[in-house]
Amino acid sequence: MLWDRARACCFSGHRPDKLPCGYNLDSPAAQPLKAALQAEIDRAVADGFDTFLCGMAQGVDTLAAQLILAMRERGMPLQLVAALPCPHQDARWPAAQRKTYRQLLAQIPPALQFTVCDSYTPYCMNGRNLWMVEHASRLIAVFDGSAGGTANTVRHAQDAHIDIICIHPKTLERW
Repeated sequence: MLWDRARACCFSGHRPDKLPCGYNLDSPAAQPLKAALQAEIDRAVADGFDTFLCGMAQGVDTLAAQLILAMRERGMPLQLVAALPCPHQDARWPAAQRKTYRQLLAQIPPALQFTVCDSYTPYCMNGRNLWMVEHASRLIAVFDGSAGGTANTVRHAQDAHIDIICIHPKTLERW
């Protein structure tokens, strides 16, 4: 492995339809969530984390990747790992989100891009989430408690006994 699991943190979070800002991650409505996510990333860095695993999905994953890459640009020695569920996970996304996804991936060295399944399967998203939990010791989740992929990832993290930080997407409460 190219990183120390003890210093690796992964992300999970809702897609744009469950976020106050929707698909517009640059809108003023996204700023409070970005600030809360940045605060948790800053805490993780202060706690010694230097590698961040991201599923590269729309919504929270995109925000997290952008924040980590911005910190790297400011000289922080951080590593961003792309945990991809399958090749071309962006195939059915809106054009703007596909463009952002590809720009983010272009900034991650191929050696730090891991694809869990060779093609799309009903399992690949869950497999990606499980892979991230197995390769990290902390999870930062933007999670409102509803059923879905983020809930499954939180359960994986609980089963793996890793540190879990949850941020509610609307109230921004940490729990």
